[in-house]
Amino acid sequence: MHMLKRMAETTALHQLNLNDAMLGNMSTAKQDVELLLSKLPDNCSLEDIQYHLYVLDKVRRGIEDASTNGTMSQEEVETRLAQWLSR
Repeated sequence: MHMLKRMAETTALHQLNLNDAMLGNMSTAKQDVELLLSKLPDNCSLEDIQYHLYVLDKVRRGIEDASTNGTMSQEEVETRLAQWLSR
């Protein structure tokens, strides 16, 4: 249950960052961390902060990779997934 709660918090916390990034308003890592810390409850643990920083880093890297290498269409993804699942 703790993991589901953490995932829900992560989704809510990073929605603003994802929307900004998609609009080309990339913030700095420091700004992202400051925003993250301001959104977390005062009684959060160091483990919670580490987890959210980990997710934030993965999201940032994914956005950077998508802008550098491009993305695939839904159809391309479905075709690749079907091939992968049929193996």
